[in-house]
Amino acid sequence: MFKIFEKDGEEYASLDPKYKKQIIQKRYEYLLVQSNIPRFYWDIEFKDYKGENSKSNLEKVIFYAKNFKDKKFNHVHLYLYGANNSQKTAIACNIAKEIIKQGYSTKFILAGSLIDKLIKLQGYSFNEEIYNEINVLKQCDAIIIDDIFDQSKSVFWSKPESASLIITAWDSFLREIVSSPTKLILTSNIPIDMIAKKFGESLYHLIDRNFICLGFFDDVKIHRKKRFDNLFSFDDTNN
Repeated sequence: MFKIFEKDGEEYASLDPKYKKQIIQKRYEYLLVQSNIPRFYWDIEFKDYKGENSKSNLEKVIFYAKNFKDKKFNHVHLYLYGANNSQKTAIACNIAKEIIKQGYSTKFILAGSLIDKLIKLQGYSFNEEIYNEINVLKQCDAIIIDDIFDQSKSVFWSKPESASLIITAWDSFLREIVSSPTKLILTSNIPIDMIAKKFGESLYHLIDRNFICLGFFDDVKIHRKKRFDNLFSFDDTNN
């Protein structure tokens, strides 16, 4: 655990570099658990991005993550959009991991789960557990909200009469966060111009004004299929 070294005739003890590295790794893993980043994304890195169509936007994301606390990014948030399988969630989780490595706090949450909690807080019955969960989110340096505006991910979207409540809840929550020190990283299947058509001008202008909007257009399915096919490739020379 400790190494003894001598300097100027005196003996000193210092942490063994290997042990120190283990401590750092254990702490990092503990913070990953606390962040709620899905375990699937722990070992996927920026370098694992597949495709060439959105490499320039990926570079912008990496620059943002590396310079997360730079003054020029104060009150600047990210809106990452693209079709299913375009690796948006993996990219957002890598931003979160980079933030953790820099010593800052972050939380990952599915948009459907978050909006359900926000809607419940709009009622007259006070739910202390949900209230505290939302407050913990608001205290983080960054919040990753995955699949925002996806109408299939919330139980409330199935009720037409709840649509206006959902839009109001998103508008209120996002406005509060963008005016605070906390940064937002949103992923969505919806391009920014579709927000106005589906959810109104207010939410559209809120996103357009406060977020850097970056599209991702590479489909990871193709690469996964090739990898799976390779698992069953056989060398005929051995037969």
